[in-house]
Amino acid sequence: MKLNKKLIITTTAAILALGVSVPVIEHSATSALAATSSTNTMQLAHGAYVYNKNGKRLKKYRGSRYKTHLRKGANVQYAGTVESIKRDSKQYYLLNDDNYNQSWLPYRKVKGKYYYSIGHGGYINAANVSKINGQPLYVANATVKITNTRSTKPYTVGTGKDTRTIKNGESVKIDGITSAISDPTNILKYKISGTTDALFQASIVTNKPRQRLRAYTNYTYVTFKKHAGTYDSHGIAQKVTGPRSTFLKNDLYPVEDEVYLWVANENKAELFYLLKDSWGTPRFFANYAGNDFGGLIYIKATDVTYYSGPYLVPTNTTEQAKTDAAVATKVDKQELQKLIDQEKTVKANANYTNSFYDSYAFQYDAALKLAKNINQSTTSTIFEVKTVSSILNKAQTVLLNMTIDQEESDKILNTTSPYFDSLSIPTDGE
Repeated sequence: MKLNKKLIITTTAAILALGVSVPVIEHSATSALAATSSTNTMQLAHGAYVYNKNGKRLKKYRGSRYKTHLRKGANVQYAGTVESIKRDSKQYYLLNDDNYNQSWLPYRKVKGKYYYSIGHGGYINAANVSKINGQPLYVANATVKITNTRSTKPYTVGTGKDTRTIKNGESVKIDGITSAISDPTNILKYKISGTTDALFQASIVTNKPRQRLRAYTNYTYVTFKKHAGTYDSHGIAQKVTGPRSTFLKNDLYPVEDEVYLWVANENKAELFYLLKDSWGTPRFFANYAGNDFGGLIYIKATDVTYYSGPYLVPTNTTEQAKTDAAVATKVDKQELQKLIDQEKTVKANANYTNSFYDSYAFQYDAALKLAKNINQSTTSTIFEVKTVSSILNKAQTVLLNMTIDQEESDKILNTTSPYFDSLSIPTDGE
């Protein structure tokens, strides 16, 4: 299996730019003003004044008026302890080393602004902080101003209920950053707060956020911790050919299912991810050999860490994995056969023949082909039958339930939408 180099970020520099987090180190506070270490400190993204607990600027701090202003880039010791929090419950937060769960340094909110304590009665505006303990600080949302130098005309972004019109000089609230992988130029975009696909180019924003915005992707992406290969549905390593047939350390790739596979030769169940669309339209694959296409391709969960998108949990147990490793009987295949028997009905549906839904028809055809192969095989397992039944049922359901009018179709064809996935490439200060 040869993988598409263009859709996978591999360099160390790129991964660092993507914001892969490091562990949060908790410390009790001291109250020194400045420090040279990243331990128990905040790094400033902007010059910061010192305030009291009520948000009023101090004329003197620790006996000196010169200590009431801190320079950009300085490491300032904080007062307090970094603590775990419920996900997405705070305005400013840190990503834990699993890149999913969150922590925070408690802040004080005064008149809509957030302040971190630096001890001795002093506070600084959280908006001026870029890192805590050397780890990037994230913000749940931020307000930016639109300044489009190419055109002064308002324009529309998003689709359906998420349609928004933005214009020059307008302040817009954003809550995510993304770069559409369907766009070969990888234009960095912000997502309007509370929407799923109202995206606009970051280049038309003058006051970019000082903290990071979390990556927004429709699909679940994982990051490879090391050079790794792929596996079949029995947990057996696949034979590879060619120079680019395996994943490299720091590669990013989308997955669609987390599941335990029974590895018979090791007599145990292991956790794997199913690669996104490995069985269907190869949007994430390139140079596929004919005999490699159309199967269930997995990677080991221990080889990767979560990066972005919906957080997956195992869809079975280790006990179920062992039971479902048995060869499927005719009875086990009954539900799959019923789905296959609906082929004529599906292909007679107007959506199947509508060129606008070609990609969904292709997905259905690929799922149907795989289902027939599994159904006809005398060695297919109960697990494979269940998995392919789920894939075919989903592909069929999505295709038959597509209902988009012409106006909506035109919007989708001309904007980045939920029908195309997106991959974030945030950098410090954005």
